[in-house]
Amino acid sequence: MTAPSTEAASGLRARLQGRSELGVAALLAGIAMVIAVDTANIRHTAINAGVMGPQVVPTIIAIGLGLCAIALAISVLRGGHADAEDGEDIDLSQKAHWPTVFGLGGLILVFALSMDFLGFVIGSALLFYGSALLLGSRRFVWALVIGILLAVGTFYGFVLGLGINLPAGLLTGIL
Repeated sequence: MTAPSTEAASGLRARLQGRSELGVAALLAGIAMVIAVDTANIRHTAINAGVMGPQVVPTIIAIGLGLCAIALAISVLRGGHADAEDGEDIDLSQKAHWPTVFGLGGLILVFALSMDFLGFVIGSALLFYGSALLLGSRRFVWALVIGILLAVGTFYGFVLGLGINLPAGLLTGIL
């Protein structure tokens, strides 16, 4: 029995070197497929029957995303690539600060999991406050005040302005 050849793997790796945009194309294609499958599972009822029906817009979006994925993949495979972004106020030679990235991801996950219990206002205010602290703010009280004002303003903008009910959580009866 012989060991598997690493030449094929290194050849593929060499061809894909610098073509990370293919990952974006694959992500776009995956999202397009999820939307297409979900669109195909929409049931027609008397309520949503109309001139256009509920499947038209998601179908257009799925087709558009699929076409973008194909066009991006073709462009990358033909040698095209995006130019590196010029940083105005950042040092592009520095690596990502992963504790901050994972901290922000954790905050978003906690926000999503605690939305029903805490409610939108408390959860959003804490999300803003935690994000501000993780991103380096040292104005603790000011960040909390801004978080509360943004959360309350957004809550009432959705509830009163758009008619979309957001969970009040612990503040049920107060808001």
